[in-house]
Amino acid sequence: MSGRVRIAVARRFLAGLLPVVLLASAIESLAFAADRFPLSLKDDRGVAVRLAAPPRRVVSLAPSLTEIVFLVGREGSLAGVTRYCNFPPAAATLPNIGGVSDPDVERIVALSPDLVLCTTDGNPREKVRALEEMGIPCFAVAPQNLDAVFTAIERVGALLGAADRGIAEAAALRRRAQRVRAATRGTDAASPNVLFVVSTAPVIAAGSGTFMDELVRLAGGRNVAARIAGRYPRLSVEDLVAARPDVVFVAGMTGVERFPREVTRWKEVPAFREEAVVTLDGDLVTRPGPRMVTALERISAALAAWREKRVKAPAAGGGGKR
Repeated sequence: MSGRVRIAVARRFLAGLLPVVLLASAIESLAFAADRFPLSLKDDRGVAVRLAAPPRRVVSLAPSLTEIVFLVGREGSLAGVTRYCNFPPAAATLPNIGGVSDPDVERIVALSPDLVLCTTDGNPREKVRALEEMGIPCFAVAPQNLDAVFTAIERVGALLGAADRGIAEAAALRRRAQRVRAATRGTDAASPNVLFVVSTAPVIAAGSGTFMDELVRLAGGRNVAARIAGRYPRLSVEDLVAARPDVVFVAGMTGVERFPREVTRWKEVPAFREEAVVTLDGDLVTRPGPRMVTALERISAALAAWREKRVKAPAAGGGGKR
């Protein structure tokens, strides 16, 4: 090979390599910038939160945020959590600052936090404002879908000086969610009608725009409550019979374990007739945190089991109707 040819080949190789090098460099610099302090990051209110160094004392005002802190390996920085923060189990041993909707400002201040993690949905604005007026940085998140949960994990990781860990954990969760999506492609013809209830007496369902609605759709189901007005519509027996859900999911929590007999006796509802009522841990489906992907996987598995049963039913019955 002549010297001129070798030079031409080398140039083509370097030209092809350059975009890869630049991309790798950009990713590396992004991760490094997220870990660099002082750090300024806008929260979901549009408020720029500035930190001179990774916070050593963090107070979490929501169970989902507490789970994220543990996920990115910064649980040692937690100085206080709500009384509802029970996962991982070690979270329940941390100092209690009250509830999500009624956090105790005095208790929080007494813990001398250098960062408070809060939500725009559950935490009272006036209490967050009171903390900010005392000079305590408050970072608010408001994820409205699964992708936003993954982004919240990355941002909290960056705030706590664990940007690389946050990026890695979010990527792992994205891959798990993508596997569920891939498994449900092409199943539209066999998509069950699904009802997801957060209360069994009265029957209150998760409608359009809720996390549970998204989980059902991603898992390959049709949320029958999405056609009813309101995010959490209350359903009568007539509504249930008209909706004809094939599968019913119950967000299990205290007082929400099973339907009363006067509801389940209506065998016109396929899910009641076939006993296709599945109870899931309420924390999995109501907390916009890392375990929501676990909820997605369990919903997907339940719907896959329904499809399998539906395929086998005609063969078992000699080709008759269900």
